[in-house]
Amino acid sequence: MEKINFNFVKGDTYSRGFTIEGFDFPINQVYFTVKEKSTNKDYVIQKRLTKGIELDPEVPNRYVLTIEADDTNDMKTNFNYVFDIQIVGDSIKKTIIGGYLKLDDWDITSKENEV
Repeated sequence: MEKINFNFVKGDTYSRGFTIEGFDFPINQVYFTVKEKSTNKDYVIQKRLTKGIELDPEVPNRYVLTIEADDTNDMKTNFNYVFDIQIVGDSIKKTIIGGYLKLDDWDITSKENEV
């Protein structure tokens, strides 16, 4: 599993591309899941193919994850959430990326003052 960290401003849209290759099974689903702790049952954010994760039409095996600005409304700032990206084949599940997601509290221009 590759370990990477995401860090962006709470309330911003965040996009990140990643490549999935080297697997000898068809990928039926891709999940991105964020939790406060790895032992929690409930997730804070979850994205999946066609619902927040899209296949890049121009680059083979490349996917783009998009976290919408409103997805982070109820999340804490300066807190290390845990996340992973898991791929699923017919009878195979494989966690390929994991790490921490941290939101910065730098929302200077907010909805209240967008005119």
